[in-house]
Amino acid sequence: MARYLITGGTGFVGRSLARILQAAGDEVILATRGRHQDGDLHHWIEYDLRDRSTIANIIEARPDGVFHLAWSTTPGSAESDPASDVQINLAGTLALFQELSKSMPVPVVFVSSGGTVYGVADTLPIPEEHPLRPIGIYGITKATAEQYAQNFRARTNLDIRIARLSNPFGAYQSAAKLQGAASIFTRKIIHREPITIWGDGSIVRDYIDVDDASSALVAIMRMAPAPQGIKPIYNVGSGEGLSLRKLLETISQVSSILPTVNYTSQRSFDIPENVLSIDRICRDSDWRPRSVRQALEDMTITMLRSGNVE
Repeated sequence: MARYLITGGTGFVGRSLARILQAAGDEVILATRGRHQDGDLHHWIEYDLRDRSTIANIIEARPDGVFHLAWSTTPGSAESDPASDVQINLAGTLALFQELSKSMPVPVVFVSSGGTVYGVADTLPIPEEHPLRPIGIYGITKATAEQYAQNFRARTNLDIRIARLSNPFGAYQSAAKLQGAASIFTRKIIHREPITIWGDGSIVRDYIDVDDASSALVAIMRMAPAPQGIKPIYNVGSGEGLSLRKLLETISQVSSILPTVNYTSQRSFDIPENVLSIDRICRDSDWRPRSVRQALEDMTITMLRSGNVE
């Protein structure tokens, strides 16, 4: 049994990751700004990206590995306040890397963004070697954090692995952050609420079930340390592309409810197509995701049956 710490552990992905680790017999420590109901299920410590002193709580917890998910913005909110994105997320992440490298050099899985760091793709699916050309603030900050992570890895003994996560979805994803098209669309279709799409619906994204994504993060954590000169960077997605129109069509078919859709101007930071190559993680581990359609069907049926579409 290992002892893992998750920053941002009460978020959507963090909660899924905690469940999967616990089911495997591992101990889970949630490191968040405030105690959540999940803190009654797992050990909890205070950690705030804005307060460097709280990193001491992570050091004192002595985990065997750290999953760094804490991030205070979404692609949309980062555009409205770039300075806060840097001051909170980037500075807080660098402070964590610095303290871990000095005090507790355990493996760290940093969850970056496969959907924003690459920018407009030269080739699809996108391999990890593709140049990073983010066009939005969120992607710029994530890509910068990656560069710092690689610098820490090269000059210290901190074993940072990077997971470039695509677009996770699931039945219990909160609508509060307005993030997660698959979950939000399903919830709105079931409630027969209108859906607003930026652009004409042709944008293609790589969607992945949140539990599949969490299993991939665990697989990355449990890999043997990479040799010097090898960058442990892994795309985490389904490897399948789905347009927004096709996404709506799939949910509609499963739910037998026709959506009401309004189209508006496309956002400047939305790239036309993003599909991740997952060849590397499939080669280096035994992890495999479910098909997007199967996962969407399961989520839609769960929402219909449970009524848990808050």
